[in-house]
Amino acid sequence: MAYESFTLESLMEKFAVTYAQSRDDFGKIPVCEPSDWLKKTLEVQAPLVAGKTSEKARSELLVSPILIEVREIREQKIMVFSGIKFDVDKKAGLFGYCDFLVTKKPFVDIITAPVIVIAEAKKEDLNAGVPQCVAEMIAANLFNDSRKESVPVIYGTVTDGTRWRFLRLEKSTLTIDLREYTLAELPHILGILVYMAS
Repeated sequence: MAYESFTLESLMEKFAVTYAQSRDDFGKIPVCEPSDWLKKTLEVQAPLVAGKTSEKARSELLVSPILIEVREIREQKIMVFSGIKFDVDKKAGLFGYCDFLVTKKPFVDIITAPVIVIAEAKKEDLNAGVPQCVAEMIAANLFNDSRKESVPVIYGTVTDGTRWRFLRLEKSTLTIDLREYTLAELPHILGILVYMAS
């Protein structure tokens, strides 16, 4: 069993996670205006993912530039890993690849604790990506704890590049925000991601 094999129900049972929903948990976070570079990049690349494109294309063309922008806003004090193997506890099924993983330390060659944000890119169905993202968030929590670098909250996002949903894991309480943000709300998306990466 790897990250993508879990359901929300199996995660709740196996890891004693309680589940809550919110309607606009991140809506009051200050917005962050995108740079001209990001606006132009998304303007050029967004049409390339119209229709039936792969998760990889969406990750590379839309998600990656947004996360790189977050890193720049944070003055390169964080590191963004893409398509990285993140094996934390194979017996518990917490192993596999994360689409994106953000660490609070800017080291390029190694994943260091604390891991603070997990981003899971999906082709279309955002709901299908939620259990995988949550499993990766639980793994990040265990990873941080095992290195004595615990953080109070692990954040997650599930996206197809044009739509974004946000999650929060605080101790063993998972909150999934029901609000979906679109690229038309890019300043909100950036503001939330910068907040999560702070």
